[in-house]
Amino acid sequence: MTTIPRIPVLNSVSSITATNDPGVFVLHCNITDMEGDTYDTEYCSHPDDRFGLNPTIRKWLTDNPQFPVQPYVPPTVEEMRALLRTLSRRQLLLALNSIGITEAQIDDALVGDVEGLIEWKNASIFERLHPLISELSGHFGLPSEQVDSLWLWARNL
Repeated sequence: MTTIPRIPVLNSVSSITATNDPGVFVLHCNITDMEGDTYDTEYCSHPDDRFGLNPTIRKWLTDNPQFPVQPYVPPTVEEMRALLRTLSRRQLLLALNSIGITEAQIDDALVGDVEGLIEWKNASIFERLHPLISELSGHFGLPSEQVDSLWLWARNL
């Protein structure tokens, strides 16, 4: 039995938000995909994309110029930090060592903090916004911006 490929359908648009890139929008919409499944989704529409549902969306945008478009709002510093990739224990130790902070110094900083010591000794990955990272950066007098830079540098180790 052969199946006939379906054309994706844009059922409705509930909101549109501009992005930092001119002509690129994120739409909250309801679609029916090529498999015939209908659902709400976010769709990022680029002006030159000619694949899938995008031509239909671009036509809808042209046909509905009065639909309100929410302005682009840059992410906050905290939102950007939350997006930073996790670091492995090895990457974090190498990064800290590069600024003169040793594993022994970290162990000493966590004396009396049983939960912190368990996290430190047993975690295989570390998130930038984990409370332990904030605690240690405060203990060692590292400004958040320096930790951000160190984190970005360490991801390539």
